[in-house]
Amino acid sequence: MLSNLPVGLAIDSYGPISDNAGGIAEMTEIGEEVRKRTDALDAAGNTTAAIGKGFAIGSAALVSLALYGGFLHNCHLDTKDSQLPLTDPMVYSGLLIGAMLPYAFSAFTMKSVGKAALGMVA
Repeated sequence: MLSNLPVGLAIDSYGPISDNAGGIAEMTEIGEEVRKRTDALDAAGNTTAAIGKGFAIGSAALVSLALYGGFLHNCHLDTKDSQLPLTDPMVYSGLLIGAMLPYAFSAFTMKSVGKAALGMVA
């Protein structure tokens, strides 16, 4: 999992650097041609930031799986004799999806509020 770290850091650091280049070009009033170039860099930076978020979410899911396994092992809940089978993949999947639902519904709510606001303004 650590082998993905340099890729994630490189992707995450590219977006703000290219965005700052556009801001600096705008504040110094260098010229329109430079601003066009930095706008292209800014678009690429936004794309890499979105890709970096995917890497971050994927690595967070892997870390949560590892922490969950360590918790089961340390609490001696990884035996088949327990009343709640926490090692069952369906139970773990349900826990993961259940933990994700508040964030998903929050995102849906924010997106619909943004659409409604855009509809009122446009």
